[in-house]
Amino acid sequence: MSATMSAMASIAPVAQTRFGSAKSQKVVARRAVVARAVAEAEAKPEKPKRKFVKKNVTVQDADIAVGNKYEGKVVRHPSETLSSPPVPSRRRVKPGKRGSRGASRVGSGPAPHVSFRGPTSPNPAASGLRRCFFLSSRGVGGGRGTRGSPKKRVQEYGCFVDFGAKNDGLVHISELKDGFVENVTDVVSADQAVTVWVKSIDAEKGRISLTMKPPPTADELEAIKAKEAEREAKFAARKAQQAEARAAAEKVKAIKKGTAFEGEVKSVQPFGAFVEIMEGVEGLVHVTEMSDDYNVDVADFCKVGDKVSVKVLDVDGAKVKLTMKDKVDISSVVEEVLQEVEAGASMMEFAFKSKGITAGQFPAGNDKEKPAAKKAEKKEEPKPEAPKAEAPKAEAPKAEAPKAEAPKAEAPKAEGAAISAKAVKELRDQSGAGMMDCKKALTECNGDMEEAVVWLRKKGMASADKKASRIAAEGAVGAYIHGGSRLGVIVEVNCETDFVARGDKFKELVGDIAMQVAANIDVEYVSPEDADPAMIAAEKEVQMKMEDMLSKPENIREKIVQGRLDKMVNEKALLKQDYIKDTSITVEELIKQATAEIGEKISIRRFVKYNLGEGLEKKNEDFAAEVEAQTKALQKKAEEKKEEAPKEEEKKEEAAKPTVAISAKDVKVLRDKSGAGMMDCKKALGECGGDIEEAVVWLRKKGMASADKKASRIAAEGAVAQYIHAGARLGVLVEVNCETDFVARGDKFKELVADIAMQVAACPDVEYVSPEDADPAMIAAEKEVQMKMEDLQSKPENIREKIVQGRLDKMVNEKALLKQDYIKDTSKSVEELIKEATAEIGEKISIRRFVKYNLGEGLEKRNEDFAAEVAAQMGK
Repeated sequence: MSATMSAMASIAPVAQTRFGSAKSQKVVARRAVVARAVAEAEAKPEKPKRKFVKKNVTVQDADIAVGNKYEGKVVRHPSETLSSPPVPSRRRVKPGKRGSRGASRVGSGPAPHVSFRGPTSPNPAASGLRRCFFLSSRGVGGGRGTRGSPKKRVQEYGCFVDFGAKNDGLVHISELKDGFVENVTDVVSADQAVTVWVKSIDAEKGRISLTMKPPPTADELEAIKAKEAEREAKFAARKAQQAEARAAAEKVKAIKKGTAFEGEVKSVQPFGAFVEIMEGVEGLVHVTEMSDDYNVDVADFCKVGDKVSVKVLDVDGAKVKLTMKDKVDISSVVEEVLQEVEAGASMMEFAFKSKGITAGQFPAGNDKEKPAAKKAEKKEEPKPEAPKAEAPKAEAPKAEAPKAEAPKAEAPKAEGAAISAKAVKELRDQSGAGMMDCKKALTECNGDMEEAVVWLRKKGMASADKKASRIAAEGAVGAYIHGGSRLGVIVEVNCETDFVARGDKFKELVGDIAMQVAANIDVEYVSPEDADPAMIAAEKEVQMKMEDMLSKPENIREKIVQGRLDKMVNEKALLKQDYIKDTSITVEELIKQATAEIGEKISIRRFVKYNLGEGLEKKNEDFAAEVEAQTKALQKKAEEKKEEAPKEEEKKEEAAKPTVAISAKDVKVLRDKSGAGMMDCKKALGECGGDIEEAVVWLRKKGMASADKKASRIAAEGAVAQYIHAGARLGVLVEVNCETDFVARGDKFKELVADIAMQVAACPDVEYVSPEDADPAMIAAEKEVQMKMEDLQSKPENIREKIVQGRLDKMVNEKALLKQDYIKDTSKSVEELIKEATAEIGEKISIRRFVKYNLGEGLEKRNEDFAAEVAAQMGK
């Protein structure tokens, strides 16, 4: 206020000079009133904020406790029921003009409020006379008033309840009732009487939290406490487990790679064993770290509670990997030997010294080498003197006894020689064998890489032959469709475990075998043993009677014919064909290599190959005769139309009733539903009075009729498709025919073929395409059985025949693909689907054949006595 007074005092002389003494007196008087009001306002002390004390306090603060029950109501806060008085509009008083209304307002009412507009600089020269005043009746220090209705205490987050205490309690939205509450107003409203319980009290802030949910009963409270105790126990156990894990991790940090331990087996799993090497520290010995052999069983090496010797293979955080193998560090061994042997030593000296054999142990060795050399030079001596020359040789073993030990030193020659880790790695990359196998192969072959590869391959073949006696009932079903969908193959390849079947190597092998079958045109069976004995016998009889054989002796003729038969059989056997990706090996050798590499028996069980249109021929008729027949048919139809013309005119006159207006929108809707042509849709709507549903039925009937007309055509084109179900345990190969390759390349036809393949996979009982494909012998045998059933013996003969025929029809239809419900629309059968596709595409479509493979179908695993098997092997 002092700043206001100083500003007014500085302006007064200027105003007096400008407006004259008469005017200045009025201004001075007006300013005096303002100054007096300001002084009074400054003299008045600030009123403290009004505290609204409830008059209906029935509950004292000391009596409020958590869990108490009270009756209250949702209230409005007293401070929210007041509103400020109306705010008069502020009027600007222009300098130099007499404002009678402004003067009268200044003199009456409460002390006016002074405000400034314009520059706030206290310097009069800077601000000039552009300052102006605004007066209002709100008084000095009064804020802008708020108008409007009082606000309710029902908020989005909850409501305030007056239950008789000094302060209202808050019921949060989550405490209004059990369950989800979207809006508070859905449950409570202002001034509503409610029953509440005290949930919590914040004495410092004076807040009370209430709930409208009834407290739990004694039994519920016990259940809650028990659940809370259980949760606390789990939390404590988890904390203890984490503490143990942290302690174990600290212990693991001190373990070094390669450290040997004597541990106790704590747990045995199919993939390995957990061994406790320190108190609270367990490590995993994987099954591959127990032996270099394949398909080993963990139980053969250790059991729970056994003491085993292990070495630390790797440490990864808190995980310790162990091994039971004795691994030799070749580089360290070579370094130790090199320290003992001179740098200029030869390979022979290096080999002998690595085994502790030195020249000092054989002092006469150099003297004996000279006579031996002389005897070697005397190769051509007279025969009589030969025994004399051999006499010293008989004595040679005495002097050459140390040399007899040399071959013993040659056995570890390659091992003693520097077989570098680089050579082992190179051989491992070439062969895919294990590191120890590669080291052994290089040792056996004196470090020769090529010979080592051959040695490993021979070893792999031998191990594969040993596994040939196992039963492989797992595996995968694979398929291959050649470009253009005119050639398709489905194949089943078996292994021993589903673990191997899920591996990438096995999946790649199955795909390669399917492609191999497609590439070999003449292949008919898997192995030569699968050839038809009757076919071989017939071919042998023919070969024996051939003219070029009649002049040969009987024994020679038999061998020649057998050779020809073997060649013919092998040409049709898949295992005897050259592998398409590596013609240096056969498919049989490929399977053996895969068996040796993967470690399980692998076998090709069966395959089927479809060539599109194989065995089908198109009709070849006389074109001139066909044209003449079609011309006669057209003339006959024209004559029939002339006769029916009067009748049609009468019908048209009768039908000349109000026609329904067919809109383009209805035609489009019907076309989208039916897939028919635009003119056909318009005609259908006209025939059915604009009813779209009836028009769909009309078009379907028309389509069925046109499909039946096309049934007499021959469909030799089409596509071969495959469907492999997830997991590769079920596969289907199907051939669907049409009339032209143009249709076969269309998207609709391809989609239809894929749906049919999936349909075959979805129907487990389907065995043939049409009921006509059922085996007549099977039907006759079943009919004979049905006729003799007891429940039909009491029926009359004619009735019995009909009942049996009905049962047979049902049985045959259940196994026919065309009679099954379509999996994508069960309101129609597969047969109806084919007819609809025929009507829509405009060509005859037919399902010719299919084959379905279920993995391991008909195979059983061998169950033998394990103890007897071990005893048998030990006996060997």
